[in-house]
Amino acid sequence: MTTATSSPSIWVISDGTKGMEVQSLGLAESLSDDVRLIHIKPGKLLRAFPRLARMGACPMPSPIKTAITDYGMPDIVITTGRRHAPLSMLMRRYGGGKIKTVHIQDPRMPAAWFDWLVVPSHDPLRGENVLVSLGSLNRMVTLMRDRPPLPAAVTEMDGKKIVVLIGGSNRRYQVHDQDYAHFGQTLADVAAMTSSSLILIPSRRSLDTVMQAMAPVLSDTKHWWWDGTTPNPYPWILTTADAIIVTADSVNMTSEAACMGKPVYVAELKPESGRVALFHKILHEGNYTESLNQLSFYHFFLHNDKRLDETTRIAAILSEKLSLN
Repeated sequence: MTTATSSPSIWVISDGTKGMEVQSLGLAESLSDDVRLIHIKPGKLLRAFPRLARMGACPMPSPIKTAITDYGMPDIVITTGRRHAPLSMLMRRYGGGKIKTVHIQDPRMPAAWFDWLVVPSHDPLRGENVLVSLGSLNRMVTLMRDRPPLPAAVTEMDGKKIVVLIGGSNRRYQVHDQDYAHFGQTLADVAAMTSSSLILIPSRRSLDTVMQAMAPVLSDTKHWWWDGTTPNPYPWILTTADAIIVTADSVNMTSEAACMGKPVYVAELKPESGRVALFHKILHEGNYTESLNQLSFYHFFLHNDKRLDETTRIAAILSEKLSLN
């Protein structure tokens, strides 16, 4: 546990899923310099019956027992995603009021079972201990403090640069070669009309498919691919952008792009619906993003460059609520 003069000790408990882990780490690093990442995969029993975590008979997983023995109890535990919610509840019960829990995203359980919840605005959960963020939290601010060298092929590019963040298939829909080819042609048109170069960063899950499908239509366009053979320059590559295009499938990528204070255009590989569509509607109406379908070539680089940094804002609120100042 922390002393009166030290940073609070924070554990981020995660199964290693990057999209969730990055949100917990971003918030933790904004609250304290004493952050420890504890990797554990929630057991089948807790995943099937998460409410068991509130019962005294529910055992503490061995990795957490070991961490407590090695490092002592943390002041704060941060988790993200429904499957990690039982671990947050276990730690809260174990701490007997000495451990504060912060859970990101709707746990689909009573909010009173956590000290604080942080949910995105496109989720409906609200309550006295619920903080609402505009989009997902991230590590952009803390990661930008220490920037690695970027590829010379990028830094030596002349003229305007457009960084393109490309996702792909997900639980909502499948993205096919023809979808990527169509998107590639749109990018080629944008680059030609704005006299720009493209910097293309595909996700690892779609890298080979994207490159093969888009290469023919980009043959006459000045561009650079991250091909997966070198360390991923994301997110630091965003610092080189005069504008950013991001595919709509990823709330995390869109939130991170909007954190840069640069023009951000959202492209749909497939039509979005439900909560993801609502998320994009909220960011668009807040002037954080613009639809690629509604762009003006004449004002492409002049689009509102409003900066979205919800991680810092939420951390400031929690710091006050948890008396960390």
